[in-house]
Amino acid sequence: MPQAVRNHYRSVDSAPVEFSLDRPASVVNGFFVSFVALGLLVLLAVTLLAREGPLGDHRDVVVFGASGDETLIPVRLFLVVFFVVFSLHLGTNAWRRALVLAELCAGLIVISLAVDTVALLIRRLWSVDVPTVDQQAVSAVLALALFPVVILRNAQLPDPVTTPATGVTSVSAWLRFLAPMVAAIVLARVIATQAEPVVTWLRDVALLGGVGPGVFLVQQLFVLLAGAIGVVRIGMSRRSVFAPPVAVIVPAHNEAHGIARTIAALDRAAGAYRGSVRLYVVENVSSDDTAAVAQNAIDASGNLGGTLLSCRTPGKAPALNYGLGHVEEPFVVRIDADAVIGENCLRDTMRHFADDRVGAVGGMPLPAHTGTFIDRVRYVEVLVRHGFHQVSRTGYDGIVGVPGMFTAIRRSALVQAGPIAQGINGEDTDICMRLSSLGYRCLVDPAAQYRTETPDSWAQLREQRLRWFRSTYHVAARQRHVLLHGVSMASAVVLPLGLVNSARRAMLAPVLVFALLVLGVFSPTFHGLHWQPVLAVVIGLPALVAIVVSFLLRRPRAVLYVPEYLAFRLVRSYFTLEALLSLRFLPLDPPWRSRPAERAADR
Repeated sequence: MPQAVRNHYRSVDSAPVEFSLDRPASVVNGFFVSFVALGLLVLLAVTLLAREGPLGDHRDVVVFGASGDETLIPVRLFLVVFFVVFSLHLGTNAWRRALVLAELCAGLIVISLAVDTVALLIRRLWSVDVPTVDQQAVSAVLALALFPVVILRNAQLPDPVTTPATGVTSVSAWLRFLAPMVAAIVLARVIATQAEPVVTWLRDVALLGGVGPGVFLVQQLFVLLAGAIGVVRIGMSRRSVFAPPVAVIVPAHNEAHGIARTIAALDRAAGAYRGSVRLYVVENVSSDDTAAVAQNAIDASGNLGGTLLSCRTPGKAPALNYGLGHVEEPFVVRIDADAVIGENCLRDTMRHFADDRVGAVGGMPLPAHTGTFIDRVRYVEVLVRHGFHQVSRTGYDGIVGVPGMFTAIRRSALVQAGPIAQGINGEDTDICMRLSSLGYRCLVDPAAQYRTETPDSWAQLREQRLRWFRSTYHVAARQRHVLLHGVSMASAVVLPLGLVNSARRAMLAPVLVFALLVLGVFSPTFHGLHWQPVLAVVIGLPALVAIVVSFLLRRPRAVLYVPEYLAFRLVRSYFTLEALLSLRFLPLDPPWRSRPAERAADR
């Protein structure tokens, strides 16, 4: 493989030095070694204390639990072990680690006491015993929300955007969110009561977790119902006839090996599009023949005009902003230099802009091949995320980000939102969040399909995923002034849930390791933990979702790749954890040491 092909995945965008550390993979490996060691010590200590009698029914630090409740599982103990080991492995000094650890553990204590106190009050006031496992589950969910809050407080992250947020979430969007949610809760309850034998069988064969069918059914039914609304809305929006002039910007760094295919595909799409298309290739400090190959491809095009630009500031965002400075067309499509768009991609995408409220539109980024493990798991991942969850979010205007591999944007809205953010991961998501905060809708149309490269090696996969998973926090920091605010559904609901989901994903592999320790060594201490719900969390529920989505999207071949996809979810958890450990945390001075500025002022 040519050197340029091997290296084109990595650039100055991979790990912005101001907000991330270039740490070796051994850091996360050391995390798991420490996690196992501390987990064994904590579980052994709890076992000895339970055997001697002091703990009694409080062996998961459940202070006010139902007496004699044997459904206990070590949820809170896991969180304590995870928080301790995570804090100790941050790339900063001891004082910052101690502060992060103190905030995480103090928060967990407050959450647990609050949940247990509410359970006690319910028991005293209404004589209703709250199952201890429910107390544990609620405290775990709240702890998942606590985790990103502490990271956002302590990590060095991008400053909030300065563009005023003028949008207001419509009543219609809230109704399209709440109606499917209520319907999903009701349907889940009906299924749980009317199909109890089926639910029991699903639990026994490890396809359903041990916390009841409600959580799984409500979540997936909601996505299905909201997705149905999304399909209808996307279809209605696509009926419009709209073909304005379009500028296409292709930033290109060491892309000589594939940019000709990208331009040829764009030329075919321009031929199927009624409006004019102008291509701007922005060559960005390449060390190969990107410029010459791109110029030859432009000259060979018959359906579009083209201009080759040269941006000497490294980075995709500077290249995009440089290209935008040369654009006069009212709509802009940004395409990665390794993306091959479908013939109808421009036509189907641009029709949505007949609605003046639409700010950005994306499509479905299918992998170019399915020959390798990485290709196949990416194929299933795209179907689940972009063909299922993104369509659902489109149903209630909750799109957080449209992949920059192919994004169409209204230029007037982009000018209003400001330039593409430089020096962060996730600049494509950031611009969509800013458009949403200004009141514009972002949507995804799965009919606009395009093919993209997937990593050729584990090193490339690691680089890609660290960049993607860090972007959640980079974007959240940039948008922290609108988090949980009603300027858009993305800021009020979806991005906050995305932070919680990032915490859940980082804990998935450690949860499996901890469960194996409990089941293999300490099962007499924790009677409530069984192998079925553990397997269901890791394999059962994700497998059901992936299989259903594959058939819904009429891609049954993807079912063959589901086993590999399930294994990849653990790899993804590993990379998510590594991404969090690669965030930059500035050293913290001890309390008695004044800051340099303060010492200078004293002098």
